[in-house]
Amino acid sequence: MATPRVACPRILSTAATIATAVALAMAGCYFSGPVDRAVTGDEELLEFARQHYTEAWHRVAVAVIDGDDVRTGFVTADSSTMFELGIASRVLTGELLARGIELGEVSLDDPIGAHLALGDSPVASITLRQLATHHSGLPEHPMDPEFRDPDMLGVEGMLEIAAGVIPQQSPGYHLGGDLDAALVGQVLATAAGVGYADLLEERVLEPAAMEDAVVMEATDLLPAALAQGHDRLGVQMPSRGHGPYAPATGVAVTMDDMIALAKAVIAGPVSESKALEPISDTIWPETRIGYFWEIEDRPEGELAYVVGWSPGFSCALLVDRRDDEAAILLSNVHDTWPWGPATELLEIVED
Repeated sequence: MATPRVACPRILSTAATIATAVALAMAGCYFSGPVDRAVTGDEELLEFARQHYTEAWHRVAVAVIDGDDVRTGFVTADSSTMFELGIASRVLTGELLARGIELGEVSLDDPIGAHLALGDSPVASITLRQLATHHSGLPEHPMDPEFRDPDMLGVEGMLEIAAGVIPQQSPGYHLGGDLDAALVGQVLATAAGVGYADLLEERVLEPAAMEDAVVMEATDLLPAALAQGHDRLGVQMPSRGHGPYAPATGVAVTMDDMIALAKAVIAGPVSESKALEPISDTIWPETRIGYFWEIEDRPEGELAYVVGWSPGFSCALLVDRRDDEAAILLSNVHDTWPWGPATELLEIVED
């Protein structure tokens, strides 16, 4: 069993942060917006940052990949700064599902009640396929007060909530929700007889070389290198443990982790994964879905992507596997659809 992944030890102290800022200032690594902020990296990516992230509290990491060429840009951040993936965490659970199926531990059309204690509730008959493609009909967010503080909720508590949920739509209707990926993750952990965090570490994070990624199941696992999150108005948003919902929302990463994931998708251990094969339609005519990965059909080929957010963060990963290109965006500001900025990043490498 893999040892539990804990917070990354690479932590910049306040003094070190000040020293870094002074060094950057002496090197001329500042740009003028409403305030001066430390920036480092590729000039074209920094120009993108100048246009989109202008507030003093913005901390941003961006990257583009073109074959073996990787360019990065950082605003008041560096390669050790951590960001929440929020709901984009689900694609890691999708890859974990692909591995569980390969190993014969689960089947895509298993009803989840065959693995979890859900009794004869409506949720028990929902299949892993329906959950992984967001066709379960379950609501986007359960209304139970405990859902607002998942750190205090164990797996049994989540299953109790799930058993009482009434699907908003008949299974087969595309509607994304956190409960979908949370249930998939707990099915996989139960089938393997291993806790979710350990299972993800062993089967996904380590093979993909995501060396600094942290599964934030509990508040005491929040990495000290995690940026302070904000809403769109700049109000600080507290980070929290995600408890049994970690398979849906609970992973924090560095830019190096996301570059490693993108490379794994392009030509590494994830490139042949069934998780990336579209198996269902979505509400968008040009977009299909695999195991939580969404795949957009474009004239120039398929684009595999995930966009995500939490109350204080947003992120995006877009991968063109045909041309070995990718764009990555991590920020400490909540944006419910960071698709626009992410596609602008991809255009930089496509030009």
